[in-house]
Amino acid sequence: MALSGAEDAKDPFVAAVVHDLRTPLSAIIGLAATLEGGSFESDEVRDLAARIGTNARKLERMVNDLLDLDRLSRGIVRPKLWPTDVGSLVERVVNDSELRSEREIIVDADDVVAEIDESKVERIVENLLTNAVRHTPDGARVCVSARADGDGVVILVDDEGPGVPAERREAIFDPFNKRSDDGPGVGIGLSLVRRFAELHGGRAWVESGEAGGASFRVWIPRRGRATA
Repeated sequence: MALSGAEDAKDPFVAAVVHDLRTPLSAIIGLAATLEGGSFESDEVRDLAARIGTNARKLERMVNDLLDLDRLSRGIVRPKLWPTDVGSLVERVVNDSELRSEREIIVDADDVVAEIDESKVERIVENLLTNAVRHTPDGARVCVSARADGDGVVILVDDEGPGVPAERREAIFDPFNKRSDDGPGVGIGLSLVRRFAELHGGRAWVESGEAGGASFRVWIPRRGRATA
């Protein structure tokens, strides 16, 4: 099916996926055509190449999310637990995130060592950041923190968006159930956040933020309790 035919798709899921993939892919194709047909100074070429890379990575994340959701549903994902400083991991993910150019992201992460699958927790933080940026207005801040909590560690991502109504706070963690109907996304990211947390023997939920907005929280035990 051609990308331009997303609106004609009869399956709502297929239509949503094609719609989300079309925007970055169209940008990649257009930028590549510009590079092929023009003559540029080196700074212009670097800028175009960077934009191509950004959109390609967006596509890669979408595909990885779909694949992970499928693997989790079939019970074939096994976490590889290793003692890790969760605070340092959170800082690294935020510092490396391209989303810093879109929002002010404040990090307040304590040094807390826990037995985790580092790649899965990185995905938790990445998906929560993406969710926060997607549902907040320009100029809003996102606060990311990590701290010890009982016999575990809690990761918090607080945003200055409209929040999540109480009646929706469980549903948004279901696959393909979006946080709101007015933004992009097929509703995979938050489902993966919860499933990756549960894979560690932890949990994920959302509350109202102290100053409004939403406060997404993930609790993971410090000593591994991985589940299949």
